[in-house]
Amino acid sequence: MSDTHSAIDTAARWHARLDAPDMDWDGFGQWLALDPLHRAAYDDVALLDAEIAQAALAITARLPANDDSANAAGAIPRSGRWRLAAIGTSGALAAGLALLLVAPSGDDAAQAYETGRTETRSVTLADGSGMQIDRGSHVSVSGGDSPVIEIGRGAANFTVRHDPSRVLLVRAAGYEIRDMGTRFDVVSARGRVAVTVAEGSVSVTPVGGAPSDATTVHGGQILDIVPAKQIAERRPVDPARVSDWTDGRLDYDGAPLSLVVADIARYADSPLTVDPSAANLRFSGVLTIGDGSRLVEQLRAVLPIRTRRIDGVVHLGAAGAR
Repeated sequence: MSDTHSAIDTAARWHARLDAPDMDWDGFGQWLALDPLHRAAYDDVALLDAEIAQAALAITARLPANDDSANAAGAIPRSGRWRLAAIGTSGALAAGLALLLVAPSGDDAAQAYETGRTETRSVTLADGSGMQIDRGSHVSVSGGDSPVIEIGRGAANFTVRHDPSRVLLVRAAGYEIRDMGTRFDVVSARGRVAVTVAEGSVSVTPVGGAPSDATTVHGGQILDIVPAKQIAERRPVDPARVSDWTDGRLDYDGAPLSLVVADIARYADSPLTVDPSAANLRFSGVLTIGDGSRLVEQLRAVLPIRTRRIDGVVHLGAAGAR
């Protein structure tokens, strides 16, 4: 067996055990660090698993939101997927998928959507655009045929129908994102805003800002904003991996740890914070969301960090820091 095939087989075995209560996270981290081939093999396995999950969503998307009985019947453990090559992942996520329609109305009253830790929502807006809301999010919609979206917290993905006469407007943490036809993702969490574009381009402007203050984000780019510090970083991303949370994974390439933690906080059962000692760390790789309980352990397996729980808050700091 070639080294590549051997690495893939081992990666699949590790991946199948991610949700196991006795998962050997130290051993997993050591295996990843042993050879760059191991990291590449594991990323390939995680991406394939996400594609299987996406196929499962086509079957389960019609299930009602928060249907616990449907979830119990439809969920297939990760180990079973890789042992049996069966379709069916992210059972809790799929069972929580609700298909909603925001119909045109005579007024601009806002329609609010709030998702829990095991629930997503797919919404068709009045102008025909599509919006998918991630777990742990609060989003409101107003504006009728020219939608105005307010992301109070969490993440949403947008597929906007091209119409030069209408502009979809998304507001998040003091910033406005304007789009006339594209696919993009907006995350607003823990004092950060991230705008990622898969196709087309969007304009990002501080609320009340002048046209000269606008930043254009094109397909294959992410704009990471820290509003409190008025700083922003634009960097390239793989367009195919935009909104990867819809496939049950989180994919990063040199992302600040604070941004990664802002993402995984949507799925965690305890508040998370990054200590100053780890503020400069960056992460590259794929995290499998699952039920959210193992995300921090996956980070610990590949980054030099430690965790401490203080008054119910999980602190992520640099390993060895006091």
